[in-house]
Amino acid sequence: MLTVSELSPEVIASMNPPTARHQVLLVVSIWCGLLVGCGLMGGQTGSAQVTGEHEIDETRPSISLDNLVDWPAFLKQCDWHRDTMSRSWDEAPFTGNGEQGTLVYQVDDRTVRFDVGCSAAHDHRPWQEDDLSEKHVEVLNRGRHFIGHLELRLPADISGGASRIGLWNAEASGTIQAAEGDAKWTAIAHATEPVIHCELQTTGELSDAKFVYVPTLAKSPRAVRAKAERKASHPTPKIIETDDGIQLVVQDLVAGGQTAVAWTTQRDADRTQLWLSVQHSFPESDASDRVVAAVRSAMSADHESWIGSHREWWHNYYSQSFLQTGDPFWDSFYWIQQYKLACATRDRGWIIDNQGPWLQPTAWSATWWNLNVQLSHAGGYTANRRGTVSALRQKLHDNQERLIENVAEPYRHDSSAIGRSSSGWDLIAHAGQPGGRPEMDPKIGAECANLLWALHNVDLECRYWADDSIRDETLYPLLTRAVNYYRHFLEPDVDGTLHLPRTFSPEYRLAEDCTYDLDLLRWGIDRLIELAEEKQLSVEDEPLLPTWRDLSQNLVAVQTNETGRAVGRDVWLTNGHRHWSHLMAIYPLRTITPRSEESRELIERSLNHWRSFGRGIAGYSYTASSCMASLLGDGDSALEYLEKLRPYLRPNTFYSEIGLPVMETPLHGATAMQEMMLQSHGGKLAVFPAVPTRWPDVKMVRFRGEGGYLVSGRMEAGQCRWVLIESTVGGDVDVLLPPGTYKWSKNGSLATVRDASGALPLHTVKGDQLLVWLADKPVRVK
Repeated sequence: MLTVSELSPEVIASMNPPTARHQVLLVVSIWCGLLVGCGLMGGQTGSAQVTGEHEIDETRPSISLDNLVDWPAFLKQCDWHRDTMSRSWDEAPFTGNGEQGTLVYQVDDRTVRFDVGCSAAHDHRPWQEDDLSEKHVEVLNRGRHFIGHLELRLPADISGGASRIGLWNAEASGTIQAAEGDAKWTAIAHATEPVIHCELQTTGELSDAKFVYVPTLAKSPRAVRAKAERKASHPTPKIIETDDGIQLVVQDLVAGGQTAVAWTTQRDADRTQLWLSVQHSFPESDASDRVVAAVRSAMSADHESWIGSHREWWHNYYSQSFLQTGDPFWDSFYWIQQYKLACATRDRGWIIDNQGPWLQPTAWSATWWNLNVQLSHAGGYTANRRGTVSALRQKLHDNQERLIENVAEPYRHDSSAIGRSSSGWDLIAHAGQPGGRPEMDPKIGAECANLLWALHNVDLECRYWADDSIRDETLYPLLTRAVNYYRHFLEPDVDGTLHLPRTFSPEYRLAEDCTYDLDLLRWGIDRLIELAEEKQLSVEDEPLLPTWRDLSQNLVAVQTNETGRAVGRDVWLTNGHRHWSHLMAIYPLRTITPRSEESRELIERSLNHWRSFGRGIAGYSYTASSCMASLLGDGDSALEYLEKLRPYLRPNTFYSEIGLPVMETPLHGATAMQEMMLQSHGGKLAVFPAVPTRWPDVKMVRFRGEGGYLVSGRMEAGQCRWVLIESTVGGDVDVLLPPGTYKWSKNGSLATVRDASGALPLHTVKGDQLLVWLADKPVRVK
């Protein structure tokens, strides 16, 4: 039961907990107290002016709680569970630690399979030696490879079972039933150690169940599907047993490097424990040494402490932010995606490719750059989960030389780009070029803007964490080179307007003055000008400044007509288009916003036309539609679009195209939910801008906006009850609240009344807190 006691404003303002977790708990404490005591008026974000302000009696609620949010109980309600045996990857419980992962499912009457995956395990054959039989891209020589899997072999037929993902402790578990016995299993991919751990307890006729590892020759899934296996196959894996009983499979690779799996079991009565590690090394061939060391370390550790460190990592991860919509399905969906994010990547770790740690037979055993990577990482910014987005920036930073090699030799002196698909290891991928690149597939060879889109994600990390080191070391130099690439191909007409030769609008067709390229190029040019101003660079410091300004002024405008935005010059959307490559300026770039009636009408017209065909649609078409509806402040339409994602979801919330697994769409569904709660762009924080009427009671804690602002808030019975904004770095921001009259207080100061149907300008220094609550609502104490 929550209890409330009053504290002085000075005490509240002086609270500065020493750890991020304690900061979260403080905010949650304030949230819970305000939940019972105060609020804001509801409605959509408006744009009226302040009508009055005056000092009143100090009525700022100051709340302290005896109890904090019950995370275990809340997340238990969101657990994924299945009351029958899973029979395939898309029904299976899963776990991962950002590099290793497993899926668990039944494959026959007496076998349960534990997939073994590792995001690091790639082939490294020279890209120059690829036969380029797959549309002149290097994925056959450079992609992920099969590793093998673990089997639980049972002495009796399976008659039933169930499984669960326990989110709070990041643990998959299940039961297996036979006619006269059962088995209970648990599995974790340890959060901070490169080890998968399983426990098995058996009774009756299942007592002799045992784990067996099944090695697989390292092959490219895409090459197997294309019947284009490499002429020089890898050697047969070596199977070794160490003196202390650790089983080892070592796969040496023909181009250097090594993938190795080590595992061992211990049995005590009816309890079996298994430790397994899979690791990859390149160019070194020391993965075998490292996996054996990892297994030995895990076995010798104090088991309770070892498991405890895994759980502690996940508990801290979850508490970085909080969202509850009140809808059981969508709450569970959201938190399973938060879990999936951290299963698939780690801070400055592996980019989330199309598979994550759970490689399956697929044509997409690599990293795709014309949508997949960008959407997979989009949900970590607002959710305040930097560790789930930083890998994208880090890999781009570390492979800047490779991005130069991706363009043709004449442009390498000043340009960089990335092709449609690459190895996740070094990002080598032939980039398309305007007008087409000789010998490449006509479409892929003219797809050019993917690096610019990836850099937009980098820019979000830079903005949301106000990190100048990202700006100076990664964003600015790479964005300069990505924009430079287009300068080689822009052609002026008689009026000086700059045009692009034919490029490819992803998933649609070739077009001159392609909107996908123009939107991203214009964003990149204007962002470079802004960054140069932030860095206080003169023309002497940055000789390209006049060039960028000329490009910004003279780049051709995107065509529009009664249907909305064009795909390219005289190329209009005339049939179903699952990508929104012609609408990038709306989302995610937000270079067109509904702040003017003309722009709002263009967004609505373009969105309605795009959605009018009812065919050629993918799940991510609906998540993007939801985000655009939220941008318009239309929460009900945003939820309506999001609901259309549900038929595309597999039973375990994974997703597939043509029956093959891909990662991005469910993760982006969680991003669409965040857009309903908080939008941040152009120096503005829009709080609860598009909450659906079907979600009358929502809560968010420590969502993050541009400028490092952390935003918490509560809606109840369709009304926005309160908002708390924390400044982590200082600066100026306009806060857009639902229309209403509020009391507000900064750092525990005397409360003031403000009609905030428009923007509330906020000037902050690091550590400032702004608390806003309903002016005409009495404080209730329970």
